[in-house]
Amino acid sequence: MSLRRGIAGLAALPALLIVPFSAAVAEKAPPLLPSAGEITLFQSTDRVMVMMQIGDDELVPMVFDTGSDGNTLDALVTKRHRLKRTGTVQEVDGTTGKTRMLPEFVVPEVTIGGLKAAGIKAVSVHYDRGDAMGIISSEIFTDSLLYLDLANNRAVLAPRATTPLPPGPATAYVQDIPSVQMVMPDGSTLPAHFDTGFNGELSLPVAFMDKVPLMAPPKEVGRFKSINAEGPVFGGFIRGTIKIGPVTLENPFVTFLGDLANIGLPVIRRVTLVIDPVANRNWILKSGARPLLAK
Repeated sequence: MSLRRGIAGLAALPALLIVPFSAAVAEKAPPLLPSAGEITLFQSTDRVMVMMQIGDDELVPMVFDTGSDGNTLDALVTKRHRLKRTGTVQEVDGTTGKTRMLPEFVVPEVTIGGLKAAGIKAVSVHYDRGDAMGIISSEIFTDSLLYLDLANNRAVLAPRATTPLPPGPATAYVQDIPSVQMVMPDGSTLPAHFDTGFNGELSLPVAFMDKVPLMAPPKEVGRFKSINAEGPVFGGFIRGTIKIGPVTLENPFVTFLGDLANIGLPVIRRVTLVIDPVANRNWILKSGARPLLAK
C-alpha cells in the first residue's frame, strides 16, 4: 500500500508515502466496501471530515482525503479497540524523503459517513489530536466512481461496473494521487495533485520559486513539519492566470514546498472531482455534476 498526505502547518497534514515492507502486508485485504451510496461529509474552512464508527462503538472523526491513497488511525484508537495487526509498512515523507516504519491494522465492521463496510486497513500513527483522529482515503472505493462535489457537501459512489464514464478525457494519476495538468501563465503545463488535506488554494514546487512571475519577491508565510524535519514555507502572488480544468485563477496566491504541486480545498470546492481509483484516473467537471445513468 502507499499513502500520501497533504502538508503540515500551513498545508494541514504531512506529505507522506507509505509502501509495503513486510510480507504480512500482502495478506488479502478485508475491505468489501459499498459500491453505491452517498457519504455524509462535514466541512469547515480548513477541513473535510467524515465520521467513522467502529462496530457499534464510538464515532471517530476522520479527514476525508484525496491526497492520500491509504488510511491512518490514531494509535490510541487501535490500542483501545485491540485491533489485529497485519504487518509493517515503510512511510516515506513526500516533502523531505525521510522514512520511518509504522504498524498496519485491520479495522473490522466500520461505518464510514453512514455507509457500512466489512472492514478497512489503516496504518497506526500518533496524532497531534485536534479535530481529527485519522484519515480516510478516497482511493479505497475501488468498486466505484466517486463523485466529490464539495460545493454541495457530498461524495457520491456510483457502481463502476454499470455507471457510464464522465464526459471528456480522463487525467492519469501522478504518483497514485488524483491530478490535473495545470496551465501556467506562460502556457506550459504542470502536473498537480488534488489534495483535500491541503487547506491552501495552491502550492508549487520549491524549484518554481524563481521560475514563475511573482508580483513581489516571495516571503516566509509559515512553516512545515514532517518526519523529523521542519522548515520555512515561502509564498507570494503570481502575476497572470493559472487554469485548472474549468477554473481560472487570476493572480493567485501560492506557496512553495516540496517537489510537486498541490491543489487545495478552495479550488476543489469549485469543481466536481470524479475519481476512478482502480484505473488510476480522474475527471474534473463543473460543480454540481452527478453520475450518469446507465441506458
